[in-house]
Amino acid sequence: TDCLSPIGETLIRRSLKHETQEISPEFIMTATRPSSAYAGNPFQVEVGLVYGGNLPKDETVRIMRFANRVPLLYQQGGCVTTQAISSIDWRRYGLDQKSGKGVPRGPAIILVHVASTQIPFTSESKEAVADVEEIENEIKLALRSCARNVQRHIRKKVRRKKTRDKFLLISK
Repeated sequence: TDCLSPIGETLIRRSLKHETQEISPEFIMTATRPSSAYAGNPFQVEVGLVYGGNLPKDETVRIMRFANRVPLLYQQGGCVTTQAISSIDWRRYGLDQKSGKGVPRGPAIILVHVASTQIPFTSESKEAVADVEEIENEIKLALRSCARNVQRHIRKKVRRKKTRDKFLLISK
């Protein structure tokens, strides 16, 4: 696994902060999974999640997909990253999602980076990562770890608002 070239949590956080300056997000979280292997090929998954700020609350979450530091711009629906994001029940983490399936709605941006020596693309055009169970599971684990931190942030925000409202009510 020494041959992998991940971006790194600090660079992901720094780039997400730089790209979302005009949005002024409330929360930025990153996670890097330890290296794994599929069919003898090592890979590593990195995830970044931006929440809040001036992001629209009623639109679907923006997904940024990368494979070996190269952005994947096309065939988002056929990519394992989108399938992993769609299969998670985001309602328990504070984002809206119809019937617990599909891409969630809410003020968030999700970044997924897969670093590997041999990325399994769906075709020669290298537009989407193929459906490999090991990669999908690692993406889900990384996303859930970020989502738990966002969930804690949302709960603290709600608790602070309730406490403030109660204080104002009592002081009146």
